[in-house]
Amino acid sequence: MPLGKIIKLLLGAFQKLPAESVNSLELSEGVIYPQLTTDDNTDFLPENVSEITLTQPTAEIAQISLPTILEGKKMINVSMLQDELQNFVSAASDVQGAALVSPDGLALASVLPGGMDEERTAAMSASMLSLGERIGRELARGSIDRIVVEGEKGYGVLVGCGADAVLLVLAGAGVKQGLLFLEVKRVVAKIAPLMA
Repeated sequence: MPLGKIIKLLLGAFQKLPAESVNSLELSEGVIYPQLTTDDNTDFLPENVSEITLTQPTAEIAQISLPTILEGKKMINVSMLQDELQNFVSAASDVQGAALVSPDGLALASVLPGGMDEERTAAMSASMLSLGERIGRELARGSIDRIVVEGEKGYGVLVGCGADAVLLVLAGAGVKQGLLFLEVKRVVAKIAPLMA
């Protein structure tokens, strides 16, 4: 079954569940069958669903409230991250672009100048971070606060933004470094809580 169809069914099921509890799930003999109406996909009717054994007693599962279940699965709000980056780039003088990247080299959010490839930029940022950390260890400099690439056309500044992201900031050659680093520190303070 396509992933999109599964996600659509799950979203529909969550919308039908009452907020107080998950009692709309049928629990019997350690097997969970989803409750579906006749207009839903019939691939998930009890006769078509393979058994799922429970790791907790069914009485305990019936008592867990839906907000409690969803608290453990905090989602990153990508639109808020994108908004913060957009505000940073448009408000800070001489900042030409910014990208929030996972340590694996995947772009989470970005506001980059035209002509820059988001995927390539994200991959290079993760490589720079990895190499910078290795250099820091080899030269006994401790943990890395930021990596700065200075070229004739400006700067690229790479800073950690929580445990799960790295922020790349691109600035023009005329920027004052002290102001740039201060602005970067401020935007990291805004973005880091969104990543927690």
